Order: sequence, then structure tokens, then C-alpha cells
Amino acid sequence: MEISRRNALLVNIEADTVVSREEIQAGIEKAKEMMADAGIDSDVTYEDLVSWCESELPLPEITIGDIVVDPLLLIHEMTEIDEMLKMGLELTKDALGKDPNRVATARLRAMEKELDVARHFNAVEHIQRRLEELETRAKDNALTEDVRRGYSRLRTASKETLRVLEK
Repeated sequence: MEISRRNALLVNIEADTVVSREEIQAGIEKAKEMMADAGIDSDVTYEDLVSWCESELPLPEITIGDIVVDPLLLIHEMTEIDEMLKMGLELTKDALGKDPNRVATARLRAMEKELDVARHFNAVEHIQRRLEELETRAKDNALTEDVRRGYSRLRTASKETLRVLEK
């Protein structure tokens, strides 16, 4: 099936990979349903997600296509967007450079909510995969002490969650 550029978002220029607007919107709706089931709200729109992904994702090897097919990763990005907007930050290319501490705080909150939803759905493998990143961020001297402590607490809580879920 051919997807016109008008109805699609170019997500990886080198590979010329496209994800349709409908696929992105469907992913957002699924993520919102999962979040609601876990007691979390999100007002993120298609436009918000595209703006954020077109700006400066912290991991350049991840595309909007990768995000849309992984509901928990999409929940992370949607929460990060929600948190940034609540802080009055704009979803622009220079958001990270303008206020790295608040962006780091938004990312921590996004990880917390992502893992809350993962726990709600007993997503053991997902939580296991995130432990290494939690460890790395807990030791990242570019982050404030408060944010590093937040990642450390989240890692400890995630390990306890796994202990309980794996019984």
C-alpha cells in the first residue's frame, strides 16, 4: 500500500521509512487506553508527538515508527511531552539546550509513569530491559543530584516489582 507524503511522516530519511498518520493516531489511542487503565491521564495529541519527534529525541537512533509500535515507549514519550508542556516548555529543537534540568525532570517522570503502566500490565520483560538505563541515569553526572536519586529510587522499586511479579 502506497502512503502519500501528505498523509505520512517521514521518520528515517536514510531508509525512507514512513509511518502513516493513522498508525500514529492508533498508537496514541492504544497508549492512552493503557494509561487510563493504570489511572494515568494524557492530553498529548498527534501534533504534539510529531513536533517532539521532529525536534530532538534524546536517542537519535529511535524513530517515531519505533515509538509507535511499542506502547510502553510511546507512553514514556507522551508523558515526557505532557510534563514538558505542564512546565511551560516548548516542543522545539532547542528545548533540551534551553532548560536541560527541567527536561531531565520530565524524562524522570516519564520513566516513572512508563514503569507504573508496565507494572500494571505485568510487563516483566519490559521492566527488566529498563533496569540498565535506570542504572546508567542514576550515575549520570550531567543530571542533577535530585534526578539521579530519583532514578536510583526508581531502579530499586523496579527491582522489587520484578521480585514480586516473578514469583
